[in-house]
Amino acid sequence: MGRFTTRYLLSCAAIGVAGGLLLIPANLYAGTVAKGVPLLYAPIVGVWILPVVIALALLRRPGAGVLTALIAGIVTIPSSPNGAGAVITMLMIGVLLELPFAVLLYRRWHPAIFLVATAVLAALYGFVTWRSLDVASQPTWAQITFVALLIVSGLVGAVVGLAIARAVERTGVTRGVSRDRTAQATSGQ
Repeated sequence: MGRFTTRYLLSCAAIGVAGGLLLIPANLYAGTVAKGVPLLYAPIVGVWILPVVIALALLRRPGAGVLTALIAGIVTIPSSPNGAGAVITMLMIGVLLELPFAVLLYRRWHPAIFLVATAVLAALYGFVTWRSLDVASQPTWAQITFVALLIVSGLVGAVVGLAIARAVERTGVTRGVSRDRTAQATSGQ
C-alpha cells in the first residue's frame, strides 16, 4: 500500500471537510462567548479535536491528523473570528495529537494514547488561552473550572471521535486505505 494514495488523500479530505463544517457553528459560538464568558466556551473545545482523532483512529497512517486538520482549518476560515489563523490553530491540534504516534513510529494506536495526548493538548491550550481570554481576572473557582472543562471537553471529543472511527470502520469503507487492526494485533503492534 502506497504512503499517500488517492484513497488516503480523499479520506483525509472528506474527514477534514466534514469536521470543518461541524466547526463552523462552533467558531461562530466561540467568537460570541469566548472572551466574555470563557466558562461557556471551554465545554465545546472538544469539537476541534474530533476530525483529527477520527482521521488518526480510522486511517492509522502518518500525516492523517495533520492533513485532516489542515483541510478542516481551511474550511473554517470564513466562519472563524481569527480568519486564516484557524488553519494555524487546526495545524497545531493536528501536530500535537499526531506527535505521540510519530514518536511511537506509527506502530501503536491504543485509545489511551489518544486520551493522554488530548488531555495534554487541552491543558496546553488552557495556558495558551489564559491571557487572551483574561481567565486570570476570574475568581479562582472559575479558573480551575475553566481548565477542567477544557480537559473534560477534549476527552469527550476524543472518546466521541474514537467511537465514530470504530463505527465507520465497521462499515468497511476504509478497507485498503487504513492499516488493518487485526494485522497489528497479531504482530504485537
